[in-house]
Amino acid sequence: MSNRQGRDERGAASLIQLVLVAPVLLLVLMFIVQFALVAHARSVVEAAAEQGSAVARRADGTQAGAQAETVKYLDKLGPKMLMTRSVSANRTADTATVTVTGTVISLVPGVHPRVKETSSGPVERYVPPVEQAP
Repeated sequence: MSNRQGRDERGAASLIQLVLVAPVLLLVLMFIVQFALVAHARSVVEAAAEQGSAVARRADGTQAGAQAETVKYLDKLGPKMLMTRSVSANRTADTATVTVTGTVISLVPGVHPRVKETSSGPVERYVPPVEQAP
């Protein structure tokens, strides 16, 4: 009878270990997936900011056009990736800048990762050729 009792205690110990270790492993897995989501969201936000910046830098580009293009790009690439998002565009005579910020969907309770990417560049403009002296 002592042999049977020993096996039951080992089985109970294994069950207790599983109950203690399983949630920790699940949480680690959730953190790994969360990290992947943040990395993907960062690349999507960066691509959208670059696309909007390209529109704003054109000679006929506008701030409103850049914002609209950025939002359209975000809707195509990751419509449900960001819980909240904000797009701002600024265009001066020399430079155009688009900034996209957002909160990534969260798998881990209490963790609300944010991403922010900015893209800027010179505005295209026509410069007439300089005449050279004979």
